Amino acid sequence: MNEHHTTSTEPVQDLPGKPTTLWLDTTPDTDFPALDRELRVDTLVVGGGIAGLTTAMLLQEAGASTAVIDFRRIVTGVTAHTTAKITSLHGDIYRTLIMHFGREGAGIYAEANQAAIEKIAALIEKEGIDCEFSRSSAYTYAVDDRQERSIEEEVRAAESIGLPAFYVQDTSLPFPTRAAVCLREQARFHPRKYLLALAVKYTGAGGLIFENTRALGVRKDGGNTTVMTDRGPVSARNVVIATNFPVYDPTFMFARMYQKRSYVLGVRVNYPTPDGMFISMEEPFHSIRSHPGAEGDILLVGGEMHRTGHASDTAGLYKRLEDFARTHFDIGSIEYRWSTQDNVTTDKVPYIGAASPMHRNIFIITGFAGWGMTHSMVAATIVTDAVLGRKNDWSELYNPFRFKPSSAYTFFEQNFHVAKTFVKDRFTSTPEKLEGRRIAKGQGGVFAVDRDKVGVARDRDGSIHAVSPICTHLGCMVSWNNAEQSWDCPCHGSRFDADGQVIHSPAKTDLEKKSLKDILPEES
Repeated sequence: MNEHHTTSTEPVQDLPGKPTTLWLDTTPDTDFPALDRELRVDTLVVGGGIAGLTTAMLLQEAGASTAVIDFRRIVTGVTAHTTAKITSLHGDIYRTLIMHFGREGAGIYAEANQAAIEKIAALIEKEGIDCEFSRSSAYTYAVDDRQERSIEEEVRAAESIGLPAFYVQDTSLPFPTRAAVCLREQARFHPRKYLLALAVKYTGAGGLIFENTRALGVRKDGGNTTVMTDRGPVSARNVVIATNFPVYDPTFMFARMYQKRSYVLGVRVNYPTPDGMFISMEEPFHSIRSHPGAEGDILLVGGEMHRTGHASDTAGLYKRLEDFARTHFDIGSIEYRWSTQDNVTTDKVPYIGAASPMHRNIFIITGFAGWGMTHSMVAATIVTDAVLGRKNDWSELYNPFRFKPSSAYTFFEQNFHVAKTFVKDRFTSTPEKLEGRRIAKGQGGVFAVDRDKVGVARDRDGSIHAVSPICTHLGCMVSWNNAEQSWDCPCHGSRFDADGQVIHSPAKTDLEKKSLKDILPEES
């Protein structure tokens, strides 16, 4: 349920674990320069995550001149917040794919993702990359009778398209499961170690990386394309938008996707970690996989997924995840906590390819739905082939401007929900008055100040932040995320920090700052 105000006078509870990811905590920071010159390249890649860097590297290897720009530092966004499962077993996706795309389309999806695993493995071996890559079985498991029947159906669906999945009843999890789909010879790794090594290889081959360079827009002038940035323009024959959510969206992808958030704890357990990578069919789902470390394995326990901006107490979701972890495992300590965000398309298949029939030299990569490790290589392969004029047998399935009648209901349901949220929050809700209220540390919400609505929050240090609560994308009203200390939009998933600066698109412009010095002092 989405709520824009808080009535709590209690500070947000201290949450367990270091507030960073295992991947960021165990790798050095990067230090590439910001854009400092007039630049023209064959292909400009916007976004320095796994999809952008892989695409740039493949194109550079093929002889193109390329550059990557990133809003902040490379590999610090969604890629640095993944659980890093390299697998084709994406929950119970294959029954859904057969419904939307038939067995042929579902088979292409499986083929592309299986091929991606082997491409990643071959690249790691060829370059001698030390990123803790290891093979592992992947499982989607059931905990009740209804889910068990769904597992049986998913196994049959996977088998019907040639995917070597099979049915099991027992797993190495330390709690009972009713059944599971198992797919062997999948993999896991340390994504930042992998990508920082690729960045070294890429720049060594002549590729350019510019950090702290924000793309502001794309302009086409005949056959030339210019990406406008806060550091100046970049001209390119081809542009690849690989920014998780597209910063350039000529076909209104915001109306054909929704953004979701989920949470991860990195824990140490008092017995050997389970052998495999796991995701449940229950709602909310739970994800489990281990990773080796110098001081022993870290078990990554994830879950508590919700649509962005639709949880009134995100700190409470970490507590629920901790309760799940402690109920199902003998926890020695909680080392890390983090959250992540990804996009889900109406038919569950990512959008990869030309942005539209009118923009065939501008490529979009988005909609991974949490399965970006394999789909990043799928995307890099499709886009590289398109830029080089090569045929690709996967490209039609992932075409960004496809439309499947079977997904029409999801499309209309999603956009009706957005419209209803917009009307409710902008025109029918009545925020509480700010005067006389006490806002506890870590808490925030939307309040009435005179005749205006203002987003007000007090951070964990006690400082007050006040912004316009109107999302700069399409005018929905943001809500306060007390775990991440951010303003999140419930309509299309834009996120802003406490001071209103953009964290996640589709918004490109910061929230307007407000002053409340005469109404609410810094300390109470």
